[in-house]
Amino acid sequence: MKNKIRNTVPLILIFGIFLSLTIACGGGKPAPPKYQGNWVGEDGSTLYMHSDGKAGFIIGSKKVTGGAAEVDETAKTINISLFGISHTWKIDQEPNERGEMRLDGKIYRKR
Repeated sequence: MKNKIRNTVPLILIFGIFLSLTIACGGGKPAPPKYQGNWVGEDGSTLYMHSDGKAGFIIGSKKVTGGAAEVDETAKTINISLFGISHTWKIDQEPNERGEMRLDGKIYRKR
């Protein structure tokens, strides 16, 4: 009986890790269409939010790929995160018809 339990523990751990990765990499709720796309900041930082809910960013040496985006238009914030690595921007100006938005005082242009 002890041997059966001992053999089951690694399987449960592997399943737990697989489930965590599946949930974390699955993306989140899609950002509103006006925010979707690839954006480049005037400081060289980049962020993306796709219609499948996946999002990511590169700011200096901080990088997230395949995370989830949360756009809170009431609080005027965008948060992108994956496995505890995250970044939150304040929305100063929503995306306009020229494909520009202002986050944290910086202009981001849609590519």
